[in-house]
Amino acid sequence: MPVRKVERELLRKCRAGDWEAYEAVVRAYEPRVYSLALGLVRDPDDARDMTQETFIRAFQAMDLYDPDRPFLGWVLGICRNRCIDFLRQVRHPVRLDRERDGRKPQLPDPGSRSDGEASDGELRTLIWEALGRIGEEHREVLVLKDMQGLEYAEIARILNIPQGTVASRVYYARRSLKETLESMGVSYP
Repeated sequence: MPVRKVERELLRKCRAGDWEAYEAVVRAYEPRVYSLALGLVRDPDDARDMTQETFIRAFQAMDLYDPDRPFLGWVLGICRNRCIDFLRQVRHPVRLDRERDGRKPQLPDPGSRSDGEASDGELRTLIWEALGRIGEEHREVLVLKDMQGLEYAEIARILNIPQGTVASRVYYARRSLKETLESMGVSYP
């Protein structure tokens, strides 16, 4: 049985209120939803809460899900909206370059390696910091495109904007991220 057919059957059961089928769906999509939540709210604990709330809300709204559309895009849209609501409620921007207690996190010195290159882990840390420094619109499209691997059309549906606007935002977001990394002393292609 093709994966798409299995997914459709699970989602059909979910729409009928089958909680066990929904648990399988949650297990399959939870890493992607958590990744988006973390990219948007910038705190692992808050991201776990947003992920849990996303799946609760999705289960409650399963009768609104269109089975002819990909479930991932639908559930990521719910996650995005929940994260935006959460960020509005806390009434202050959550920034990656500041911990909750106001201290700047300790980041590895990108020049600390003898070859002058940051390790993969160091580079990931610096990229996350740079993502925290760019605008929310730019961070959002980069998380959806480059981290979630979604196509422009799906991002356009999630953000409710034209596909051309998505492409433009991705272009400028990548440029902004590169400039931010360079200002941090990191050379990134």
